[in-house]
Amino acid sequence: MDQKILSLAAEKTADKLQEFLQTLREGDLTNLLQNQAVKGKVAGALLRAIFKGSPCSEEAGTLRRRKIYTCCIQLVESGDLQKEIASEIIGLLMLEAHHFPGPLLVELANEFISAVREGSLVNGKSLELLPIILTALATKKENLAYGKGVLSGEECKKQLINTLCSGRWDQQYVIQLTSMFKDVPLTAEEVEFVVEKALSMFSKMNLQEIPPLVYQLLVLSSKVQM
Repeated sequence: MDQKILSLAAEKTADKLQEFLQTLREGDLTNLLQNQAVKGKVAGALLRAIFKGSPCSEEAGTLRRRKIYTCCIQLVESGDLQKEIASEIIGLLMLEAHHFPGPLLVELANEFISAVREGSLVNGKSLELLPIILTALATKKENLAYGKGVLSGEECKKQLINTLCSGRWDQQYVIQLTSMFKDVPLTAEEVEFVVEKALSMFSKMNLQEIPPLVYQLLVLSSKVQM
């Protein structure tokens, strides 16, 4: 099946690739991608092909992207992949995030927030994607359903950051979570959310972790004229 997908992806148009992907059962693609990634074979090429045949202009393509994206996040977090394979997948997911519609970006961000708050991250490698998702969301101009209201992409980003900073952070990810916000365009209020959360974690940190956390806070604070 993987060779069929790759050969169709090599054609100039994606019509036949889209048609073939639509004939597959729900779990076929995720199982195929998982098996190939764990084996260290053609995972990157296969992932690129799936995204090519899953345009966001079609509902089926958007749903397929959503499932594949989540599958890849779980794969990266599992620790079952070779380092270079995991890095290649993360890189491809970063590139694709900006093509996603706003509602899907909100869903993905909420998945990350839930994983952080529930302490279900395994290695935290997938957190590299969260600043990309938040940044992409902030560029969306359409109104998005969020909670009981309707917000712009920028407003959704603010609410998501507030929710993340209001919840539980595992000690081992405090520095990483604080650091990732340097890659997100932040308002002064959003910087304050993050700084206050990080400062509240000081008492739970090991002594040797304090200097790098302070450094990340200084970098973060320099982003905005307070």
